[in-house]
Amino acid sequence: MDINFRDLYERRLDIVKEHKEKDNCPVIGTLCSYVPVEILHSFGIIPVRIWGQSENLHKADALLQPFICPPVRHLMALGLEGHYNFLDGIVHCYTCDATCGLFNIWTRNLKPGFSHLISLPYMTIDESLTYTMAEFNNFIEKLESFTGKKFSPDNLKRSITIHNEARSLMKEVYYLKKAGFPAGYSGISAMNICSQTLPLEIFLPELRKYVKKMKEDDRGSSGKLKILISGSVISDTSLMAFIEEAGGDIVADDACIGLRMLRDEISEGDPLQSLARYYLTRPPCASRSDFPSRKAHFLETLTDFDIDAVIFIHQKFCDPHLSDHPFMKKVIDETGIPNMQLEMEGDELTGRVQTRIESFFEMLERR
Repeated sequence: MDINFRDLYERRLDIVKEHKEKDNCPVIGTLCSYVPVEILHSFGIIPVRIWGQSENLHKADALLQPFICPPVRHLMALGLEGHYNFLDGIVHCYTCDATCGLFNIWTRNLKPGFSHLISLPYMTIDESLTYTMAEFNNFIEKLESFTGKKFSPDNLKRSITIHNEARSLMKEVYYLKKAGFPAGYSGISAMNICSQTLPLEIFLPELRKYVKKMKEDDRGSSGKLKILISGSVISDTSLMAFIEEAGGDIVADDACIGLRMLRDEISEGDPLQSLARYYLTRPPCASRSDFPSRKAHFLETLTDFDIDAVIFIHQKFCDPHLSDHPFMKKVIDETGIPNMQLEMEGDELTGRVQTRIESFFEMLERR
């Protein structure tokens, strides 16, 4: 049984365009999972994660150097090709230099009607919450001016409730897969992306139906090794499928979109303050990490999902994750868990990559 989100993923942009036309609501693109989508949703805005691959990557060459990571170059090419012309604006939260550069180049050249860059603290200290609240309030003021609507704490509470439900159900999918339900990871990846690229009012009913069906199906151990994949943008479904064909069962991830977003729920109380705490304390990515927090989350995930091996999937020129890797490898080596690193140039399952994966699983079988 596989997750039935691939079709929704393929039609995601058409669905958003139809929803925008039907309800006459703004659509704003996001470049990072640290963007507080709950605030956008509370204003009646559809947040859409800018995502995908261009078949004409060379179009980005006029604006980006060739040593920028492939995912960023793909997004720039998609923008120049007009795939995201339906967006009314773009929002980013400061993470890596490449995506911040993309935000600036996108706004300068594609001239969206609304643009905003949020800067969150990199460490959680006493002053961090106050600073984050100020950043969120600044964002809200700009949205009030853009939409002509006043911010409503009650609307934000409702947005938080619906996002909490979605994250809770998505997290349940991971644990059901760990328990033996036969869901391929490429389907889970499609689910994760749909959660960031579809109106939540469309995505959530499908997610509810899927989790219900998943619980009704028989479970059974796959007999495969439990694998954790780690990296930034991991979207190559052929690579995911090949890892699982080679003898692995990808039950957990440490990626840009995935389990890190689902670990915690936004607590009750003042909605804006609770939202600020959530984004400050969520498990950090390599771009925003104080290493002790990242290490603690990684070790917790290894234990929680009974991980047998780790596969790092890094994009070429991704400085944050390539710099992070030696430290993370040392952490994993100390646990005795086998691991390997793949450095990808975009999303391409080459023969060389296949051979390395097969060799890795042969080594695991001998152990």
